[in-house]
Amino acid sequence: MSGETTGWEPRAKVLGEVLAVVFGAYLFASVVLAAVNPPLVDAGIVTPGGTDESLAQFTLQYGGFLLVTGWYALAVRDEPLIPWARPGLREIGLIVAGIVVLVGANNGITRLFAAADVAIGDNAAVTVGAGDPGYLLTMVGFSLLVVGPAEELLFRGVVQGRLRESWGVWPAILVATVLFGLSHASVSGGIAGVIAYILTATLLGVLLGYLYERTENIVVPAVIHGVNNAVIFAWLYLGEIGVV
Repeated sequence: MSGETTGWEPRAKVLGEVLAVVFGAYLFASVVLAAVNPPLVDAGIVTPGGTDESLAQFTLQYGGFLLVTGWYALAVRDEPLIPWARPGLREIGLIVAGIVVLVGANNGITRLFAAADVAIGDNAAVTVGAGDPGYLLTMVGFSLLVVGPAEELLFRGVVQGRLRESWGVWPAILVATVLFGLSHASVSGGIAGVIAYILTATLLGVLLGYLYERTENIVVPAVIHGVNNAVIFAWLYLGEIGVV
C-alpha cells in the first residue's frame, strides 16, 4: 500500500475529501429513500410501518450508499483505491479468527457496559424486528451481502485507504474507525446508551481496520463485519422462535 506523504496541507485536504465522501454517501442515500419509498407505499408494494417497508428502506439507503462509494472509488480516482481478491488460505484463517474475536469482543463489551448499568442503544434495524422472525432471518442474509460490504467499502476502503496515503497507517485506521463509530449515533436510547453504542462500534472497527491493512484485501473485513452482524440477527431470530 502507498506510503505516507508529509505536510499538513495535503493531510487537511485529504481529510476534507473523505469527510465529503462520507457526508455525500449518507445524504444521497437519504435522497434516494425520500424519492423512492413514498411511491412504494402508494403502490401498495410495502406496508406503511411494516417490516417490509423497513427492509425496502434499508435496501434503498444502502443502494444509494454504495453508488456514491463506488462512484468515488472508480470514477473520481485515477488509480484503484480499494484492493480486493479471492481470499487465500491465510486470509480465510484470518477471517475465521477475526469473526471469533469480533463476536467475542462485542459480547464482552456489552457485558462490561451492563456491569456498569449502562444499556447500549438499540439499532433501528434490530428494534423493528421484534415479533417478526421472518424479518430477522432476512436481515441475516442482508447483513452478509449488503451491510458488511457496503460499510467496509466506505470506511475501510475509501476513508482509511485515502487517509493512509498522507496520514500513515495507524492515523488512517483511527480516523476511519472514529467516523465509523459516529455513523452509528442514530441509535435509540439515552445519551449513555448512544455513547456506549458508538464506543463499541469504534473499538470493533479498530480490528477491522487492522485486518484490512494486514491483508490488503477489503473482502476480509467485509466478511467479518457481515458475519458479526448476521450473528446478532441470527441470535435474535432463534430467540423469537423459542430456541434460545
